[in-house]
Amino acid sequence: MQRGAALDGEVEEKLARLVAELKRRGYRVTAQRLAIARIVFENIKKHPSFMEILQAVRSRMPSISPSTIYNNLQLLEQLGFIKSFDVAGETRYDEARPHLNLVCLDQGKIIDIDDGDLVEEIMRRMEERGARVRELVVYAYCGGGGSGPG
Repeated sequence: MQRGAALDGEVEEKLARLVAELKRRGYRVTAQRLAIARIVFENIKKHPSFMEILQAVRSRMPSISPSTIYNNLQLLEQLGFIKSFDVAGETRYDEARPHLNLVCLDQGKIIDIDDGDLVEEIMRRMEERGARVRELVVYAYCGGGGSGPG
């Protein structure tokens, strides 16, 4: 995967924040934990699945166990660095910032919708009805040959 300088800087900044948070909470900062986090942060905009993360981590650390990866993904989520949601029975990982995920059933894509006003309005209306919103996911048919919604 080719990365630009901006993405590299963003990943390094997230890793630095993670290291500080791990230390603050008394967790060990291990090479495995950092390798998993780096791969997740590098690929988060693609909404990677557990299996995709497992394959990427194992390409760098072949002997790492699936449970180590899973436990570290749970820790990253618990610390607020990522969040997870399910698509067709498969767990996907995403950035923890508020946004809506549009799952294109006909294209197999997941598109981030970053309209803050829309997200706020949906969350407010759901909470008025007593719901505690964890993740906004909309399943839709996005159309044929286009690149999907704006």
